[in-house]
Amino acid sequence: MSMSKNPAIIVNQLTKQYELGQIREDSLKHTLENWIRGKRGNSDKKKFLALDNISLTIEQGEVVGILGHNGAGKSTFLKVLARITQPSSGYAEVYGRVGTLLEIGTGFHPDLTGMENIYLNGAILGMKEKEIKSKLDEIIAFSGIEQFIYTPVKYYSSGMTVRLAFSVASHLEADIIFLDEIWGAGDLDFSKKSIKKMKEMVKSGKTVLIISHDLKILSDLSTRCLWMKKGQIIRDGTPKEVIYDYKKEQNLPANSL
Repeated sequence: MSMSKNPAIIVNQLTKQYELGQIREDSLKHTLENWIRGKRGNSDKKKFLALDNISLTIEQGEVVGILGHNGAGKSTFLKVLARITQPSSGYAEVYGRVGTLLEIGTGFHPDLTGMENIYLNGAILGMKEKEIKSKLDEIIAFSGIEQFIYTPVKYYSSGMTVRLAFSVASHLEADIIFLDEIWGAGDLDFSKKSIKKMKEMVKSGKTVLIISHDLKILSDLSTRCLWMKKGQIIRDGTPKEVIYDYKKEQNLPANSL
C-alpha cells in the first residue's frame, strides 16, 4: 500500500469477524454465552466476515461516499474507524479529531441534558471549554431545540436527538466526520439544512465519510465513492463512475438521480 503525504485515514488488512447471532461484544449476555460455550467445548458456531481484509488510504479533505446493500459491511467499517468496534485483525490509523453520527444519539449520555451533552462531546473531541462556548449558540440555534436544551436527552424524540447530534458533530472542531444514513431521521426542512451544512463542511476542507442509500446525496457531496459488498470494497473511484456501475448492476436507469 502506497504511503500518502497527507493521510487522514490509513486502513491496512482490516478484518472483522462475527459469530452468527453475536450481540454486543461487551454485554453480560455475550460474556456468559462465551463462558458456557467454553465449558461445553462448543466452538463450532458459524462465523461470517463483516469486513474482509480491507486496505485503503483516505486523504485529508476527501469526502468519501459509501454505498452498498444492507449487510455489506458499511456501518461496521465506520464503527471500526470510530473505535466503537474493535477489529479482529489488521488496523486503522485515524489522524485528527473525529466527530461521529453513526446511530441516533451515539456518544450522548441519556441522563444528561442536551446542553451537558454538547460539552461532553466537545470534551471527548479534546476541545477546551472556551472552544465549546464559542460554538454553543450556533449549535443550539442550528438544532432548533432551544426550548428543550436543558431537558435530559432520554426524553427527546428520535428527531430531536438527531437534530442535536448532527448539530454537535458538524459545528464542533472535528477534523474527520463519520455520518451513517442520518437524513431520514429529521423532517424535510432539517434534512435540507443538514445537506447545506454538509456542503459548507466539504468546502472547509474537513474529511467526511458518508453512508447513504440516497445516491443523489452521495453524487452531490462526495469527491470519491466506495462500493461495498460482503465486507469488501469492490469499487473505489469517482462518484460518477462508482454510482454508474452500481446502478447498472441494480438495473436502475442511468439518469435516475
